[in-house]
Amino acid sequence: MDLSNVNKKLLKYLIITIAACIGILLIMFIVKLIIGTKFSYAKIEEKMQDAAMSYLKDEDVGISLPTGNEVITIEVDDLVANKNMKELSKYVKNKNITCTGNVVVRKQDDNYLYIPYLNCGKDYTTTTLKDYILTNEKQVETGDGLYYANNQYIYRGEYLNNYVKFANQLWRIIKIDAEGNIKLLQDETKVRNNWDNRYNVDDKSSVGINNYELSRVNKKLDEIYNDIFTDEDKKYITSKNLCIGKRYIGDTTKDGSTECYEVFENQKIGLIQVDEFLNASLDSNCQKIRDGACQNYNYLTKYDSDWWTITANAANTSNVYEISRGKVNTAIASISKLIRPTIYLNSDVIYASGDGSEENPYIFK
Repeated sequence: MDLSNVNKKLLKYLIITIAACIGILLIMFIVKLIIGTKFSYAKIEEKMQDAAMSYLKDEDVGISLPTGNEVITIEVDDLVANKNMKELSKYVKNKNITCTGNVVVRKQDDNYLYIPYLNCGKDYTTTTLKDYILTNEKQVETGDGLYYANNQYIYRGEYLNNYVKFANQLWRIIKIDAEGNIKLLQDETKVRNNWDNRYNVDDKSSVGINNYELSRVNKKLDEIYNDIFTDEDKKYITSKNLCIGKRYIGDTTKDGSTECYEVFENQKIGLIQVDEFLNASLDSNCQKIRDGACQNYNYLTKYDSDWWTITANAANTSNVYEISRGKVNTAIASISKLIRPTIYLNSDVIYASGDGSEENPYIFK
């Protein structure tokens, strides 16, 4: 066998293969230049976010970041004109689909939230988590589900698809308030703390004082907030007034008027109110704290261990209400119990996936 001829053939095939690969890569490069890079809708939204960030950093644009409650809306056309991104048609996979969009920018404490809104007609439209829930979750007047009452949407019943995955943890949606902010309750926790352990002159003992603003649990929640959430997570959490009004055992109000008689302004993290526990029950016999029926048809009774509410007993300066194995009881503030935090998600968080079940919780971005 003539090895020189074999080597020549192999070299020829190698050169042809290399040339073919170069040709294919060249064609792909030319096609990419002509039609642009194609993205999923989620990637296009990320592209819009990045473009808006670059846009506002450009001093020549002459637009400042928002302050206070101010909101800035940046149109995609402006981002394209400033060369922060290409036209949306360059990113959409189907050339027959026409899209428009803008990016809303709002200040969240020391951070800024960039919310992309992409509208591609019937093929895709950016949807907030709030709007997704209100569109897809059947609002009911009986049975488990989402109820409209007192200008807000409240989850009531035992078997509910109100789970959210956030900061690598599961949460339950308590309600969507009048401003569209979503109140979450941490589903699992191992953190324990007393509500307060200061010396109480009424009891002449260190049993605690049930003033939430000055309480130990308030300080502990600040620590939990910084432990659980990254700076990126905190962009999605909005400040709210906490309802810290004290309640008598025989009080039958369930509309929050008692709890919200006194508020602690502009807080990022808190605890559940007693009226929220009562409202979660579908049993008509649940009227006040001592009613055992409040544990019926109530998703908040699933937790076995005792955990604190934010609501104090109006009749005793050292007593606070706890949820203990499905019931609301009074407890001395100095006792150590589980801390199950609540937070509010901003109304603008964007729905990403999920159906709200424990196995497939809502995920937002």
